[in-house]
Amino acid sequence: MTTAEMADRVLAEVGEDLSDPVYYRRNEAIDALNEAQRFFVLLTLSLEKTRTLALGAVTTWYDMLSTVPTMVLLLRVQLASTGAKVRPCRLEDLDALGSTWQTTAGAPVRYTSVGPVLAVHPRPDAGGTSLTLTCAEMPAVMYGASSPEIAAEYHPALIDYAVYRLRMKEGGQEFLKELPRFESFMAAAKKMADYVRRRLGGGAYDRLPFELG
Repeated sequence: MTTAEMADRVLAEVGEDLSDPVYYRRNEAIDALNEAQRFFVLLTLSLEKTRTLALGAVTTWYDMLSTVPTMVLLLRVQLASTGAKVRPCRLEDLDALGSTWQTTAGAPVRYTSVGPVLAVHPRPDAGGTSLTLTCAEMPAVMYGASSPEIAAEYHPALIDYAVYRLRMKEGGQEFLKELPRFESFMAAAKKMADYVRRRLGGGAYDRLPFELG
């Protein structure tokens, strides 16, 4: 189903005349569908992509948003050359190694992320080292002819959320009667998050989706 088709479904559900919408416009429905997909992906970490990060010589810190602007979380970090896992740790763990940890040279064995910034330890003393990053990422913005990036079985959940989101503008009883749609959306997100948690479990990945009730 395309985004335009889903937007028509949303407008029909809120009682709009598709040929001459008055209160809700198609762009509002598409915006709500985009919000729904972003929220779904944030809750489930279900949109996973693999990237390569070339490490610079004597460089410890990296701005991930300049490399992966759609990144939500790092799920796994490996040395590209061997596949060896680079272990996650906290910044305070690295600080506990001593004041010179940021200048220690070698092949990275640990990483930490502070917001969108990644630090590796040790840092390579020359170029030629790359990391394979497995990232949970945000979906691309949907337009009329595009389709959601999440699995097709969850597209109805996006429509439920979009109807609920549009009704917020009305408030009162119109909004309250759509709360079951939000609950349906959250139930779908929980189902997907549970699946992703099982798939990513076993220690191979560093982060898992939120527990959703």
